[in-house]
Amino acid sequence: MGPEAQAPHGAAGSATAVLERLLARVRGLLDEVFAGPEAVAAEVVRRRRAVVAAGGAFRAADLAGLKPVIAEQLAAQPTADGLGFLAAPGLLPDRERHIEWWQRGGSGLVPLRLNLDPTTVDVYDYFEMEWYVAARDHGRRAVFGPYVDYSAADSYICTFTVPVADTAFLGVAGTDLRMGDLESRLLGLLRGAGHDAVLVGPERRVVAANSPRWLVGSRLPGMPQPGDGVFLAAGDVGLDSGWVLALAARE
Repeated sequence: MGPEAQAPHGAAGSATAVLERLLARVRGLLDEVFAGPEAVAAEVVRRRRAVVAAGGAFRAADLAGLKPVIAEQLAAQPTADGLGFLAAPGLLPDRERHIEWWQRGGSGLVPLRLNLDPTTVDVYDYFEMEWYVAARDHGRRAVFGPYVDYSAADSYICTFTVPVADTAFLGVAGTDLRMGDLESRLLGLLRGAGHDAVLVGPERRVVAANSPRWLVGSRLPGMPQPGDGVFLAAGDVGLDSGWVLALAARE
């Protein structure tokens, strides 16, 4: 869904030009957010290669060395709430499921602790998560949310993930951003648009909007389409986000 192919002629022409500028800004923000998980993914690959080259078996203890990289990336991304890696089955001989994930706490970084026992009813079965499937089955990044965090019911977040692979699928690296922080950053990009602008996720859920006519987290009746009586222009953000940015005339 490219903006140049979506917008109708006439009054929407200026909206299309504005849309292209806004899409570039949002893509820049996504590149910045994905940089953290990509750095973690590269470190997982580097550590595993070193262990294998030395004739050893890559184990959960080797992933503990990810903390310095995670801390560095969280420092570079102050709006990120957490960052880490989730192992694929078969990667670690000593356990089928493993999460090496650190979150911001009151006194620094704290490890995320979740129930990974598949025999229990409250297991955190990340193998079934949409973002994990996107990485495992399609080798692509993903943006999931906004949603209420499983591990902290009072946190409304978006999760950004990248596949980790090195001749084989190793797992997923990702980061969580609280919606309050992410929305603030996105609003900064959408201000001054001269139009009402809304950013919509793949489930038609509003991610951000510069107008009170759309509430964050609410669902639109359909994906924005130029000429549908509401929107002047719309285009895919891309980068595997599933986001669509759309502009409407000011109310």
